Parts: sequence; structure tokens; C-alpha cells
Amino acid sequence: MDILTFRKIKQGTYECELNLNALYKDETELEKFNKKWIAFLNSDHWNKKVFKRDGNTIKYSHKSWVPEKNDNRIPILIVAGNPAPQSTSEDVYYAFETNGSEHRFWKILRKLGFIDLPFDLKLMKSTFFDLDYVSPFRIGIDVTFTFPSSASAQSWSGVQGLQKLFGVKALEKIFLSEKVRIQKLVTGFFKDNIVTIIAVQKDAYNMFAKNTYSLNKAVIGKLSSIYDLEGRDFRIYGAPPTRWMYTTKMQSALLQIKKDILNKKTGKNKLSK
Repeated sequence: MDILTFRKIKQGTYECELNLNALYKDETELEKFNKKWIAFLNSDHWNKKVFKRDGNTIKYSHKSWVPEKNDNRIPILIVAGNPAPQSTSEDVYYAFETNGSEHRFWKILRKLGFIDLPFDLKLMKSTFFDLDYVSPFRIGIDVTFTFPSSASAQSWSGVQGLQKLFGVKALEKIFLSEKVRIQKLVTGFFKDNIVTIIAVQKDAYNMFAKNTYSLNKAVIGKLSSIYDLEGRDFRIYGAPPTRWMYTTKMQSALLQIKKDILNKKTGKNKLSK
């Protein structure tokens, strides 16, 4: 019995099903989860729009912004920790800030020349998947954990919120299912033998890298892991978390990563490990 399964609905959209009976073999652990579940569910009004629970099965959707189209631009996969429920509901990564304004993620990527998308939820996704944007890169976006958690309810936010909800051991089991999903995604997105990933969260970095995430190195754009895996050139870059997007350190780090990727493509330099 699988703990977590994924069923493709259409390009970029999957239905996820989490089996709590498979996740928790101990009835006591399941009871602990159920007690926390109510508080988690009520922590953000978007949660009730995203999750559907039927007994010990929880269903939710996942957006995988990994375009099936291809072109001659350098492919980059940006991997975050997990989505916010409003982004899952709107089917757009980093849909908007709490006050409804454009999310800092898209503002800063536009400013730094990574990608320029319109701030229109109806147009963003189609523009992204059609590759109809200005950028030296063909970009994909996904997450380490598909299970959403609030960006505003501090006690339940991010991957730490998932650890609090599920428990560390249970989340490690979920991680194994997610890792298989991500590995398939990488194989499909990168058509040549060069894989370039930017991780904007420590679990995302540690999923791929041969070394361990270091925030001190990430803030200066010097966190990377470059190695050969079955004939494929893997290049993993670690960046600070997205909540840092407005900071000078984060923007400088992303510019350094961008420079390294472009120079690596042209053979101008080799990034130190």
C-alpha cells in the first residue's frame, strides 16, 4: 500500500492522495496526527479549499510547473520546499502576497533577468508553459513536498509546519515518495546530459546535493554540488529561502548563480565546490 500517490490530470496538474493508514502503522501515532490535523486545517482559510479528507485518505492537488515544450535555452529547475495553500488553490506558484499584491518571487526574478511573467493569474501559467517569456533560461518549478502549508500561520508554515503536523519519522517516509517523483521529473525535463537545479530551501538542496545545505555559503552564492551521475552532469545550486527575496544578499546570491550557469555554458569558468 503506497503512502503517497500522484495522478496526472493535465499538464502541470496532479491529484495527490496521502494514505494515513500506510503512513502510520501505530494507531497511537495516527491519533496524535488527528489531534494536530484540526489545528492545522483551521490555521489558514485556504486549507479547506485545498484539502479533501475521506476517512484516513487526504486528497489535494499539486501544480508541477515543468513545461513539456522545449527550446534551445538553458534548462533550469527551481525547487522550493512546499507550496502555500493559496498558490495550490489558484494553480499558480507564488500566486500573490498576503495583501494580494504581486509576490516578491516573481518581482525579483524579473528584476534579475531570470524570467518576466505578467502579474495576471490567468496569463501567468499559459505564458510560462508556452515558454512565451524573455529569459536566457527554460525554467521549470517544483517542490520537495507537494503537501501545502500556510505561509502566514507561523506555527504551521513551510516544511517545519509539515514536521510539526506529521512528525519527523512520518515526514521522512513521505520524502521517499516525493524523491521518486522528483527524479522522474528531472529525467523528463532535462533532455540533454546537463542537469541544473536551483534549490531555494534546505530540504530541496539536500535532496540532490552531495554536500549539506549551508546558509552561510548560500547567501554569498557559493553553495553548490557538482558531480557526475550515470553520465549526466548534475549542477545543484543552493540559494537562501524565498522569504529573503527582497534582501540584497539574496539578490546578489541569485545573480552569482545566474552568472555561474551562463559562464559554465560558455566554458568561461568552473564553479568551485
